[in-house]
Amino acid sequence: MDLLAAKVKSVALRRASDDNESEQPLQKLGMVVDMTESSFMTTLLPVVGMNEKDRHPYSRPEFLYFSEEETELSSDQSTRPVLCPKYPAKMPAYCGYAEVINAGKTIKNEDMATAKRLRIIQHGYNAVEAVDMSDEKTPLHTDGRKPLDEPLLIADNAYVYIYTTLVMQSSDESDSPPFADAAYFAIFDGHAGSGAALMASYHLSQHIVNRLGSVVEAVITLDRRESLSGKKACHITPNVTVSSLVVGALETAFLDMDDQIQSEKQQWRIPGGCAAIVALVILDKLYIANAGDCRAILLSSQGINQLSTDFNPAQERKRLQFLAYKQPELIGSCFSRLEYNRYLNKKDLKGSVLYRDWYMDGWGVKTVTEQDILPPLICERRKKYRLLNTIGVSRGFGDHHLITVDDKIPIKPFLTAVPQVQVFDISSLNVLTDRDVVVMGSDGLWDVLSNERVSEIVKSVLDNSESDDHLKYTIAAQELVIAARGNPTTSGKWTLTGGGQASTDDITAFVIPLKYAISQPSGEDEDDDEEMLK
Repeated sequence: MDLLAAKVKSVALRRASDDNESEQPLQKLGMVVDMTESSFMTTLLPVVGMNEKDRHPYSRPEFLYFSEEETELSSDQSTRPVLCPKYPAKMPAYCGYAEVINAGKTIKNEDMATAKRLRIIQHGYNAVEAVDMSDEKTPLHTDGRKPLDEPLLIADNAYVYIYTTLVMQSSDESDSPPFADAAYFAIFDGHAGSGAALMASYHLSQHIVNRLGSVVEAVITLDRRESLSGKKACHITPNVTVSSLVVGALETAFLDMDDQIQSEKQQWRIPGGCAAIVALVILDKLYIANAGDCRAILLSSQGINQLSTDFNPAQERKRLQFLAYKQPELIGSCFSRLEYNRYLNKKDLKGSVLYRDWYMDGWGVKTVTEQDILPPLICERRKKYRLLNTIGVSRGFGDHHLITVDDKIPIKPFLTAVPQVQVFDISSLNVLTDRDVVVMGSDGLWDVLSNERVSEIVKSVLDNSESDDHLKYTIAAQELVIAARGNPTTSGKWTLTGGGQASTDDITAFVIPLKYAISQPSGEDEDDDEEMLK
């Protein structure tokens, strides 16, 4: 691994040339602008007023431990150095991480990431929240805790109150509130600015802790019953299980995060939006919450298991078309909600074309009208599907005041912050080893590397490392990002080692060993490791 921090020099930014692309007029990407900003350039991204303050100043993930100077040096978009944590042994669960800036698409890296361990403590205990003991009308438990007026949940005819003490701690801590520990990893792929991604990297984990804190006691209770019953799902009601409570907490936390961005945007500068993906390991289960086009896969003895769906305008065609069908004012007379098998122009009027609407899996035939030759709601531009001819995502945070420049169409009504949450029971693996890992990355990784190629790279690193060598996860993440970034050419483009166009987008990757995400050994050596840049 090369140490390039001292060698990186400031150079003019290079932009991959698209001059050779032959596009029809309708294929020109439209512009978007944030209506809270004072001015914008004639580019896809807005330029903001200089007199406004950022909610969070631009930075790289705190677990990198980079100084401002190192961050600036590592942002060279000509050499695109791959960044890894200075101290890999300090990473939660020894997870591997690597990132690289884009090749000139935006001035800053708009991807952000977070990795930390969380302690989820049940709400309602005086150890967590102040209790007013002066209210004599409120009955107290014998240890001074207030019970709820109503039971929290009912399980097998036994009332489970929020003040119930579970044996989660040693006997001398029996009066402490119930808690559960979790490992948390997240990637936020920003667009039209880094503000939303930065906000989410700082605050989403707080919303998750808050939502889980309302149900963690019930989650622990049900999980213990599942363990006693041989991991068969135990229900409070027919549909309430451990997983459903955690999934619900994640879903509502994502909406809380989006609401916070919208609220604080009234006072702070928070440009753009971001796709978001979270990996949460709690009570022997892995939860992947995804709102966007990032991706997570599990590599284990069982093979490759994709744990998320790439949500983009094409994948969510039906949902987006249905919105335009129910609320035609969202697109007005600027777009057609239908999908066609080819681009249409005035020469096609009164001819026939294949089309699909919101209720269709197959294709139908219709006569082309004036409405049909409008730009379609979803179109393919530069090898990527776009919504409203501008944005390439359909889920995520932010974008509350983003509109298309030409038609003044708000984009947010079509986007949703609701994540898809998939659950994997880690105990289903016969033997959990140091080779069982989750690879999570932004679309800059997956746009050029298949699941199979990612698996090959990671397994090659792990198979050639010692079982107790925790640095291997960082090396694996680094190799993934190097492979996706490719190599520069004399023309300024980036190509894959085996040929083909490499990713010119921001690239972010985690390699998370499940063995240590469940329980990281204490007392491990946390000596500083050298910063790794390549």
